[in-house]
Amino acid sequence: MGNVDTGSSSTVSNSPQVKSAINNIAGQISGMAKPGATSYVAPSANTTQGWQASLDAANNSAYSQGLAGAMSSFGNRAAGNELGSQDPGYATLRAKLENDVMASTNKSFNGSGLFGSDSNQKAAASGLADSLGALDYQQYSNSLDRQSSAAAMLPQLFQAGQLPASIQQAVGSAQDQSNQAQKLGELDWATRLSQALQGTSAAAGSTTTESKPLWLSLLGIGASAL
Repeated sequence: MGNVDTGSSSTVSNSPQVKSAINNIAGQISGMAKPGATSYVAPSANTTQGWQASLDAANNSAYSQGLAGAMSSFGNRAAGNELGSQDPGYATLRAKLENDVMASTNKSFNGSGLFGSDSNQKAAASGLADSLGALDYQQYSNSLDRQSSAAAMLPQLFQAGQLPASIQQAVGSAQDQSNQAQKLGELDWATRLSQALQGTSAAAGSTTTESKPLWLSLLGIGASAL
């Protein structure tokens, strides 16, 4: 007979095999539901070593110093500080050519006894103009090309400068995910066990038996008598 006040109902599987299997699985789930049980799996040694290797590479001072030097060099060139004769390397080359031309001219006139004469000075000036004029123009044109190339390199160097930080962020994100999984591991494990139990219970059809409260049964008998 049902509850006097409210009645009750119960549902059982139609299959004895399913009921037995559910009981077995429920027992296994109960055994796994131990305090501190978790679904968290710690990162492997290779993973943690890989994280550390990436961080070590990201913190390599040789890379950062080399990149800083390249940024400084290309930045100076892109700013136009190496145009024409302002290029230190070209200035050295130009001075050497000037010395060579003067030495050659003076040597020639010295051999003729005309060293320091007007003819000597005019020949030296003409030789310098011919030698340096075309060279200066070519250098200026080339330096403009190098300036444009340097300006194009700066964004690439900037991107290269972001690589260490990107590696650190990627490793940090992976570590954060691992830490979060560790914190939520017990809850996740309990949820999985609960879902497994529910899925197993619904694996077969069921039969529901319902009992009526006493007062409802008496009311039905009275209504039939009338």
